[in-house]
Amino acid sequence: MFTVSGIMASDTSEVQRKKLTTFEEWRKEAAKGPKKWMIYGTEDKPESFIETIFLGLQQYFIMFGATVAVPLIVGGWIAQYYQIPDNVMRLVTTDLITIQFLGAGIATLLQTWHKTGSGLPIVQGSSFSFLGTLFAIISSTNIIALSEGYGSVKAFIAAVPDPWLRASIVLRYTTGAIIAGSFFEIALGYSGVMGKIKKVLTPVSIGPTIIIIGLSLYGAPSAMHTAEGWWEAGLVVTFIVLFNQIIGRKHVKIQMFSIITSLFLAWFIAALLTIGGYATGVTAVNWGPLVNIVQKNYYIRAPVPFPWGIPKFVPAFALGILAAYLASMVESVGDYHSVARMSEAPPPTEWMISKGLGAEGVGCLIGGIFGAAGGYTSYSENIGSIGLTRVASRYVFQWGAVLILFLGGMITAWGAFMSSMPGPIVGGLYLVVFGLIAAIGVSIVSMADMKSSRNLFIIGLAMFWGLAVPQMASSMTPWVQSLGWWAWAGEILQVIAETGMAVAAIVAIILDNIIPGTPEERGMLHPDWK
Repeated sequence: MFTVSGIMASDTSEVQRKKLTTFEEWRKEAAKGPKKWMIYGTEDKPESFIETIFLGLQQYFIMFGATVAVPLIVGGWIAQYYQIPDNVMRLVTTDLITIQFLGAGIATLLQTWHKTGSGLPIVQGSSFSFLGTLFAIISSTNIIALSEGYGSVKAFIAAVPDPWLRASIVLRYTTGAIIAGSFFEIALGYSGVMGKIKKVLTPVSIGPTIIIIGLSLYGAPSAMHTAEGWWEAGLVVTFIVLFNQIIGRKHVKIQMFSIITSLFLAWFIAALLTIGGYATGVTAVNWGPLVNIVQKNYYIRAPVPFPWGIPKFVPAFALGILAAYLASMVESVGDYHSVARMSEAPPPTEWMISKGLGAEGVGCLIGGIFGAAGGYTSYSENIGSIGLTRVASRYVFQWGAVLILFLGGMITAWGAFMSSMPGPIVGGLYLVVFGLIAAIGVSIVSMADMKSSRNLFIIGLAMFWGLAVPQMASSMTPWVQSLGWWAWAGEILQVIAETGMAVAAIVAIILDNIIPGTPEERGMLHPDWK
């Protein structure tokens, strides 16, 4: 009797469950409780404003490393190819970091407000998908020199002796490409075209994409010199395990603030060891940016449109960056499902996906106008933090965006203070967070029939290609260069091939929709997917 009634109740709930089409329907469904393990769901607010501020600040710390990394990388390339002295480049990079946070704060507010974005609790930050194209633009020294009216890069450097002006001119071309490409994402997003892709998405295609998003970031800790500073990274991992999984299991507040607490403790220990002369090299706290800020009396930077001058548009650059936008959009669609799953909320609706991508395009446009070094996308790091802190409140993420906007985007002294954090500490955070993203992908895949040889074939192929193809993409360069006028199309294909999550998504979506399979087999009728 119990079994029969249980089945009948389950069947009734399935009948009553309707397809969510509007944000209000999604919000009402997301607000239903009780939550299984979330402390604050997407529609909840913390008990106090002070708690909200610190939870929001925690999100800022999580996205800090990667958001600083992009301006540093771009600045390094400009210095290398255009002979910008280190003292000048430090000032340029300080501005680039501040601008990057300004745009990230604005983009996050646009994303978390359902009128303009998806309404999901997602932080927007620098996208590594843009680096390949930005490197191609910056290293195209002859194209930039010819566009400026000089026969070679040597002639350009000789004719423009002011290094700040030289760097500014190059940045006009990168921001021009970012602005041009943003209209592409805005159009695809707000028109609803990209949202239509939800109709061909299933756990079989989204699951492996999210898994690859997490696994493809395996190199991020190494980029932060984690191996050289293994003991600092180990401190962060140890503190997070202690505060999040041991003490935090009994004390919820400690678990919620486990990330910010762990980072500050490791940072404080590193500062003491630096002062004592025990921490050196990459493990030492870098006081240089702060000293530079004090020497220049440069504490606050007001937002200025077109700080490098009026952007310059080169068709090849604009077309080449479209691949970065496509890769970013594919990744974001996976992120939207991932954050909903992590937050114990229903899958995003078609229009939530469309507006989310449109908001990312607007964020890139605004960032380009204010001189950002790269585009913006949803941040996997902060999605992973939801799993650690059990906080998915949009209210918290919106206040976090305000902190990102003002602390990171206007107060240069704060940015300089933050950039003093040793790289291995950030690397330790990555070691914990990125694995959670892959695990969420596994949980989505489990909605499908994993005894099906069809599903195993598609998922296995997509995941392996997502890891293997980017390793071979560099060999495409001679072929791309041989295309002549059509090289821009080859560059687009190459950038997509270099992006693991884009490869995995394309392979999985195509195969899942051409190889016959029942809705039940594909996971389309699973209660958490419908």
